[in-house]
Amino acid sequence: MAEGPHRFGPHPIIGRFACSPSPGERAEIEALAAEIRRADPGLDATEVFGAGVTTGLADWPTLHIHTVDKPLQGGSPVMREHRALLLARDDDMAVIARPSSDFVRYCRDDLGLGRVEVLVPSSWRHRGRLAVRVLQDETLCRRVARLAGIAGGLNVVPYQATGGVWALASRTHRLAGVPVHVGAPPPKLAAAVNNKIWFSTWVARLLGNRALPPTTSASSWAHLADRVRRLAHRNGRVGIKLPSAAGSAGNLVLDSKEILAFTSLRDLRAHLRELFLGLGWTEPFPTLVSVWEDSVLRSPSLQGWIPHPDEGPPILEGVFDQSVTGPTGRFVGCAPTSLPKDVQDRIAAEGARILLLFQHLGWYGRCSLDTILIGDAFDSADLHWVECNGRWGGTSIPMTLVNRLTGNWAHRPFVTVGGLFPEGGQHFGELLRDARSRLFDRDVGRGLVLLSPGPRETGTGFMALWIGGSIEEARVELARYLNDVNRRQRLHPRGPFQPRLHPRRGPRDRRSPAG
Repeated sequence: MAEGPHRFGPHPIIGRFACSPSPGERAEIEALAAEIRRADPGLDATEVFGAGVTTGLADWPTLHIHTVDKPLQGGSPVMREHRALLLARDDDMAVIARPSSDFVRYCRDDLGLGRVEVLVPSSWRHRGRLAVRVLQDETLCRRVARLAGIAGGLNVVPYQATGGVWALASRTHRLAGVPVHVGAPPPKLAAAVNNKIWFSTWVARLLGNRALPPTTSASSWAHLADRVRRLAHRNGRVGIKLPSAAGSAGNLVLDSKEILAFTSLRDLRAHLRELFLGLGWTEPFPTLVSVWEDSVLRSPSLQGWIPHPDEGPPILEGVFDQSVTGPTGRFVGCAPTSLPKDVQDRIAAEGARILLLFQHLGWYGRCSLDTILIGDAFDSADLHWVECNGRWGGTSIPMTLVNRLTGNWAHRPFVTVGGLFPEGGQHFGELLRDARSRLFDRDVGRGLVLLSPGPRETGTGFMALWIGGSIEEARVELARYLNDVNRRQRLHPRGPFQPRLHPRRGPRDRRSPAG
């Protein structure tokens, strides 16, 4: 795969691995892609949005929109649209429902990321679905179209490709009469790749069943109870996952002893219904069911960028170690991996095949793959692929930001932390004031970067990273900063906006991560 620096629209992309599937593997990938297309001919269809709306990125201004069109069942949309400012540059636009003026100034003046026009939709219907809200705001639609017309074209970069995002791109094209590129895949393909059942099915076909934890799916309560009990007989814990939920948000982990304590499938079904009802999972099927691994050595994530085929093969940007916590493996941070090179190369080689398959299906843009290493030692560990994040997220955004700030994250390693809630719920201006002496210094190339406004403004928790001369330096300095914050106001790992999962928790060490 392509090494070295690249630029796609506003994004600096730097390849880290030079690995290419063999001719035999390429032929297998092409055949599998053809099979998937035959089963779903409209997987990459975009014609309904107009001939002037296509995947890609060009040298035009960009509309950044971190929309969540389909929030998790039983929960409110997670408002993280301020993250768009970390990717935006001069003359770009970012849609933010409730902008923090302090955070906007911080990104512009302290980080020097550029002057970005913040667009605030007037409609309050469809909370979280920013693309839909912009479509309902005629004044805002015409503002976007006017700027696109002046520039001769527009990029639209979403958090995740959705029908609403593509519809907004289509409306802009019709109003402005200029081409619009979406820096993300077709919406139906995006939904498929982000679906855990779809992903596990085709990864197993491509790499073999060994590439996954023992995994199945259930389409009814009876089916679910049977699948759960079968796995419980042979494993310590069983994981149930909503297939389209991001990360750990749709995970439920059950202890096998608790499952096997039910003597009848009928009683087990009733128990599962009660658990799902408590989580607000009213429409759970189909549901993925898998072994929840205990002997997890590490939770690496492979970050990738998939260009158009005529622009080259998928670009592998790096392997990162994920920090996870809680019974469901909630993501709380990342850092460049410390895995041995041969293990990284193995992850890259298998990941390259998966990303090449997606490219053959019509994918464009950001795509990361989550894995777990299972066993007693890295050289003999099993590598399991547990989830695809076909969207921007908690690793790809910081990675890209550090590239923007330093030129190359590999020369200035960083460590991130997230999901912490200060007890007092500070506003961003207060967080900024308290951290002033530690903030990132461009001249030195080190320091603290705040990644989100205060929890009182977003309800998403505190997120930050530290850029250092080494990973160890970054860890130490970030820990010192967090200790100082904790002394002023206690930090909680769970906020009031996150649903509490199954109360009967299993062992708390060596958990499987979010999948």
